[in-house]
Amino acid sequence: MASVNHHYIPKLYLNGFTSTNGKLQVYNKKFSKFEPDRHTPKTIFFEKHKNTIILKGVETDEIENLYSTIENSFGNFFNSIRDGLNYHDLISEHGLYLIKLYIAIQFWRLPITDDFAEYYINNIDLSRFGTRITRNGVPLGEIKEIKELLKSDKGFRHYFRCFFLPILTFNTNIQKSELDSWQVYDASSDSGGWDNFLCSDNPLIIENFQKIFEFKTKLILPLSKTKLLTYTPEKLNNSSLEPIFSTKLAMLSFAQTKKYIVGANRSYIDEIIDIYNKVYGREKDEKLRSEVFSFL
Repeated sequence: MASVNHHYIPKLYLNGFTSTNGKLQVYNKKFSKFEPDRHTPKTIFFEKHKNTIILKGVETDEIENLYSTIENSFGNFFNSIRDGLNYHDLISEHGLYLIKLYIAIQFWRLPITDDFAEYYINNIDLSRFGTRITRNGVPLGEIKEIKELLKSDKGFRHYFRCFFLPILTFNTNIQKSELDSWQVYDASSDSGGWDNFLCSDNPLIIENFQKIFEFKTKLILPLSKTKLLTYTPEKLNNSSLEPIFSTKLAMLSFAQTKKYIVGANRSYIDEIIDIYNKVYGREKDEKLRSEVFSFL
């Protein structure tokens, strides 16, 4: 039987944001209230049949199965990070390649990019990607069948979005010179017992949307409720961040949430939303974003 609940944020990634009992507090921004029951990573951030498509006349959840295979590798990697993966193993050519690949796949997987993905595919010029992806040595831009399928086959278009666009659009190559541009931060042990970093349905925190594909913009990715990864195109000099940073970052996570934001501690989420509404609000989101990235 085909699967039904298709996650757009991997369950194994969400494990890093749960409380000690494996549960998540879920705030529904659309209705301005917490969900009545604590969720597990299995019961949040999914859409029914999101990745069910028809290929060659047959309904299939092949995309979801492929995602599950990919997630196992990423899940093991994130587990290693949460278990204390050596800094030099993470900030390495191999570790950062996995991070970049994860970001590329996650970007195109999010519901918030649905409209953009449709527009992008409608206007795509495959020839500009050269030999980044080939079939039997022939670049995609020279394969007539691929062009026709992108125009006429809805199922193939979704498959293309999930597995072709991440490789075509994101530069996942790693240069040794960029290793100093990445930094891992841990929440302070004297932060009052709060689990400082939250996860939302829009978890990639990007300064300049148009420059993310070449990684020429600042980027923040919460790795867990206590661990954070940042990137700047320039060499980083900050070995630590001011305590207020995590508060502002949590508010920015909430600001760019479309519907759900989750974390381990309900009181912390409540406090973050209250401060955001009193100090910023939607009319000051860009000010908040600017302040967050000014720390990096």
